[in-house]
Amino acid sequence: MIRRLVIGSLLYGSAVMADYAYGQTPELRHVFDIRAEITAALNLGKVPYGERVVIPITGGQVTGEVNGKILSGGADYQIVDTVQKRTELKAIYTIMADDSTLINVVNEGINCYSPGDYYFMTTPKFECDQNSPYAWLNDRIFVCQPVGFEEGAIVLRVWEVK
Repeated sequence: MIRRLVIGSLLYGSAVMADYAYGQTPELRHVFDIRAEITAALNLGKVPYGERVVIPITGGQVTGEVNGKILSGGADYQIVDTVQKRTELKAIYTIMADDSTLINVVNEGINCYSPGDYYFMTTPKFECDQNSPYAWLNDRIFVCQPVGFEEGAIVLRVWEVK
């Protein structure tokens, strides 16, 4: 039974993908900006993979193709490796769109630096009601990069990978 489902999905996928241009270079399309309000980092100390730091997310705004506010209660969970000068990030929070649709966000990425080289990119995943105007967020890949730091806030730009 499972074998038939896999074969069926491969055949269906092949028919759907026939018009897709394989090997094309992905493009980025700016979709919105996020201004996340944060408070002081909480340092939990050394854990098996580095130093655990938690940065509470207390609010913020989203502007662009999605407009709304960030609800309080989220956080950015970081593993900091001071030797390698590398931080793994995982921010989890909720956006309430202007029409009250709730959108869950899990944004994972890497921040690393060395003299003359700084890299900070994330890949946010969005989850919301499939019957909402934002259902398209469930079915796309996104990349995100900070574009500004303010006192008590970070500003992120989000692009859809096309």
